Amino acid sequence: MTEAIATAAPVPATLADLIRRFEQACVSGERQLGTEAGRVPASHYINRGHWQQEQDVLFGQWPIVAGHSSELAIGSALPFDALGVPIVMTRSVDGRARAFFNVCRHRGMALVASPASGPAMAKPCKTLVCPYHGWTYDLDGHLRHRLHAETFDGIDPATLNLVELPCDEAGGLIFVKRTPGPPFSAADCLHGLDQHLLWLGLADMKVFRKVDQVYPANWKLTADAFLESYHIRVLHRDTIYPFFADAFAVNLYAGPHQDSLVARRTAFEPFEPPRDRKALCKLATPTQFLFPNSFLIWHPDYVSLIGMFSPAPDQVRWVHTMLIPPDRTGEEWNAHWEKTFDLIEKTVFQREDIASAVAIQRGLPSGANTGLVAGRLESDVLGFHRRVDQAISGALVPAG
Repeated sequence: MTEAIATAAPVPATLADLIRRFEQACVSGERQLGTEAGRVPASHYINRGHWQQEQDVLFGQWPIVAGHSSELAIGSALPFDALGVPIVMTRSVDGRARAFFNVCRHRGMALVASPASGPAMAKPCKTLVCPYHGWTYDLDGHLRHRLHAETFDGIDPATLNLVELPCDEAGGLIFVKRTPGPPFSAADCLHGLDQHLLWLGLADMKVFRKVDQVYPANWKLTADAFLESYHIRVLHRDTIYPFFADAFAVNLYAGPHQDSLVARRTAFEPFEPPRDRKALCKLATPTQFLFPNSFLIWHPDYVSLIGMFSPAPDQVRWVHTMLIPPDRTGEEWNAHWEKTFDLIEKTVFQREDIASAVAIQRGLPSGANTGLVAGRLESDVLGFHRRVDQAISGALVPAG
């Protein structure tokens, strides 16, 4: 689907309503505030028991964004291990994305090696071949070949297909569950936000750069920062604040997810209702939070897809994928995108957002704060932690 077709499509009703409320807020100058201030217990960031519950439920049972659809071409395999178990995603000739444990059914060897450092990239392949004994699997997971098959007396090869994991796509994103079980609908899980993503053109975007790094901070501290705009005026004073209004955002809630329009200063000039993504991104930074751990941030001419994973209570695995428009790829654009990526990743994210999370994490064990305070401009932080607690207790479950 070309960008022209994508932007000509009608605005989804729920997104149109969000834009209408955003316009009203900008014209009136009234900030969207929560109903109350509150505290997040410090133990939620440092307690190993709480972290283990998050691992078992949030990262063990919920669909998690594992990548952008363009990362997985037909006839390729992409290792993914950010959920704490080895997973490989494939796309066979039928075009369907699938996920399996990246584990040979013979002696348990990894079929596709993950890089020792840096982000994993998809590898073109016709089959998955175990590097230990050469057992071979089709990209749909079926066992295709066993070296000296006649020596495996009484072992039914039909029981040796790869262990498949629930996997589905919607809106340009691939979702995976790390626990075997019945299939799910990614569109249903998104509670209508897939239509927002399609209208914005996410499915057409292409990967330019990806980073995958671990930092010494609880994963929820980085999530907290992306759920409130109260900090932009101070923390980002010399980088992005000159382009943004002070603590001004309007939100839409879709199930456990959130779609926000974070106001840029141009939104307070004579307001022209946006008809396409480019016009919208001149007025605001659309930001989707896909519960429990993924963000999409729509900059004026590209998108940041961010996954915040949790290898330990005091660590966040930060996976940032820069997605660019399909009509701005190629050699002539590389210098522009490299400079742009360095600004957002190395300066805004690493030196400001992530550095703040690391500094907060250092102070948590001191006991100076039994809880971290959130005001009414930070109410979405409190809402996020409530949803985490509800998911752990079983009161909140994924749709689909």
